Amino acid sequence: MANVRLFWGSFVALFLVGVIVALPGAALPEWRGRYGVGEEVSWFFTALLLGLLLGVRLAQGDKRHPLLPAALGLAGLALWGVALAPSFPLVVALAFLLGLGEGVMNVHGNSLVGELDPKRRVELLNRVNVAFGLGAVFTPFALTLLPYAGVLILAGLLAWIGALLLWEAPQVTQVPKEQGRGLWPFLLAVAIYTGLEGALATWNRVWLEHLGHPMAKLVAQKPLAALRSLLLGVLALLFLNLLPPTALLFPLAGFLLGPLFSTLFALVQARFGHRALGGLLYAGATGSTLIPALFALLPTPGIPYGLLGLALGLFLMVSSLERRAVHA
Repeated sequence: MANVRLFWGSFVALFLVGVIVALPGAALPEWRGRYGVGEEVSWFFTALLLGLLLGVRLAQGDKRHPLLPAALGLAGLALWGVALAPSFPLVVALAFLLGLGEGVMNVHGNSLVGELDPKRRVELLNRVNVAFGLGAVFTPFALTLLPYAGVLILAGLLAWIGALLLWEAPQVTQVPKEQGRGLWPFLLAVAIYTGLEGALATWNRVWLEHLGHPMAKLVAQKPLAALRSLLLGVLALLFLNLLPPTALLFPLAGFLLGPLFSTLFALVQARFGHRALGGLLYAGATGSTLIPALFALLPTPGIPYGLLGLALGLFLMVSSLERRAVHA
């Protein structure tokens, strides 16, 4: 029964991570109307990233209680503050607290589920990470239909419910760790994955508009082999992305990329232990920030080739990890 409570508490935590990630884009029209902001929005992202980095660092310790429920409670208070903030500088200050909560919730929300049943780690992590996507979709959808303050207050209330579900969460389970030199390919794979995902989301729209298109659980059995197969599908879709008639199929690549993070997270947790998980989040933050920014240097016709090259690099990285696992 305790495992069920902790699973759903982690589900709530990762749902809130999705809410926080989607919040600035979804709330931007409200912020422009309420605070008259333009370029100042960049300060929100800066504060959010700084808080995220600190949260990931704090989450690398062995104790989840009271850190994890406190992170949810803090995120709940910050969401309530953002809902009622009279000025944008206060929203920026609260963004740091949101990032802090996001970092802790992302690391421990995943790692806790990975420890509930180690034999089903990959399966459970892929299930619980559905919550992130739900939170990311819920936020813009809810802010379109419901009052801005009401949505954030509801999300803050949900955070406190999650804190209660995760009260007295067990400390990190120590697992035998491999040598650290084996960790870097996983970190690089996550960095490339998040960069590919971010570049797809940010830049492929530019390519489609250039073409004239208006823009309106097999994984758990053989994880690396399944990821390699999924990436073959991504490569095929990104090859079709080069051709004007089939470029609109590119969103399917996001569906195929879905299991990447949770599966790599499960493998790293099993092989290197909890302290290595922070490196995944740092790699993800680096890849999702740096790689899409580098795409700004490409001419528009070069965007699909850059995406194809990233996907090929990720495919080769995962294939290399699979060969090493088989050899071991």
